[in-house]
Amino acid sequence: MIREDGVLLVSRALACIEAIYALTDASYLPERFMALHHYTQEAIVTANTATFDVVSYYVSLERVEIAFFFGRIAFLLAIALLFWNRGPRIARFLLPERKDSSAA
Repeated sequence: MIREDGVLLVSRALACIEAIYALTDASYLPERFMALHHYTQEAIVTANTATFDVVSYYVSLERVEIAFFFGRIAFLLAIALLFWNRGPRIARFLLPERKDSSAA
């Protein structure tokens, strides 16, 4: 195996790892959506009580966490796509052409 093939293989392996991390993060989304639904329903029920501030805090917290989950998933998939498609460019970046020392 030549060096360029090795770099391409490692680049594709990193792309697969990043895609698996994105899928793992996506598996936590149903839990976050269920928590958001729970707190939203609780906020509707307790709208006129003193606990509304705590419940609205949890609703806001869940919304922010869901947004960050989507951002993290998008970032991981973008990195995976970059490593998968740009393998030859990464190889050229990491393994520049050798210059002959005898020509100098």
